[in-house]
Amino acid sequence: MVQDVSSIQKLGMAILVAAAIGGAGHLFNPQPSMAQQKEETKKEEGKRPPICQGNPPTGRVKCNYEGGDNYEGSFVNGLPDGSGVYVYANGDRYEGQFRNGVPNGRGTFIFKDDGRYTGVFQDGTMRSGTVVFPNGERYVGDFAVVRNIQTNAISSQPAGRGQFFYSNGDRYEGQFFAGSPFGPGVLVRVDGTRCSGRFFNQELDASVTCTFPNGTRYEGELRKGVPHGVGTMIDASGRRFPGVFRNGKPGLS
Repeated sequence: MVQDVSSIQKLGMAILVAAAIGGAGHLFNPQPSMAQQKEETKKEEGKRPPICQGNPPTGRVKCNYEGGDNYEGSFVNGLPDGSGVYVYANGDRYEGQFRNGVPNGRGTFIFKDDGRYTGVFQDGTMRSGTVVFPNGERYVGDFAVVRNIQTNAISSQPAGRGQFFYSNGDRYEGQFFAGSPFGPGVLVRVDGTRCSGRFFNQELDASVTCTFPNGTRYEGELRKGVPHGVGTMIDASGRRFPGVFRNGKPGLS
């Protein structure tokens, strides 16, 4: 029984997707408020305009921006519009569709650390698609714009229905909110263990029913992906062993 319980391991989940699209000043700031627009206008007044070759303000261009960013693609009225490639001075790159100066439509954002997002953008932020992390883990699903109330930073994070695939072969399928599992979901281990229930955070704290390959079941609380708290172990013959679990092991009954 102890081996069955401990077969659910803690699964790290770095699914926070930072809003790296933002290095081009006004180009990639999603839907600023009036106050933000005034502040951005002040910032932009002190910047030089992009130096462009080709056919600005409408046509195919190559442009260099203050700070070292470069853009190649279609311009409409002096802004990226249509297909293009925007290369940041820090090594990040966006390839895809633009409208009114920001990513809109299908595209790929490639991070300098080899992580990448491929999918649909709306007003400069990720809306749905696939994130591949440098360690090989993947998230596939929906995104929503989230504002950090402490830093005021805007980012696109998993929200809605999605799947997270771990590098060891495990996966989580279910609801996400603000970048973390939150709501109904299923954790499926590579060994066939399956935990279904309600998940609360990226640490995989949950209230679930788990079935193990040998027919044993666990009903109760998970903490960091393992039985922890009040729960009941049910063996293959139906015998029930209620108790309090600590770090995957039975404790007080």
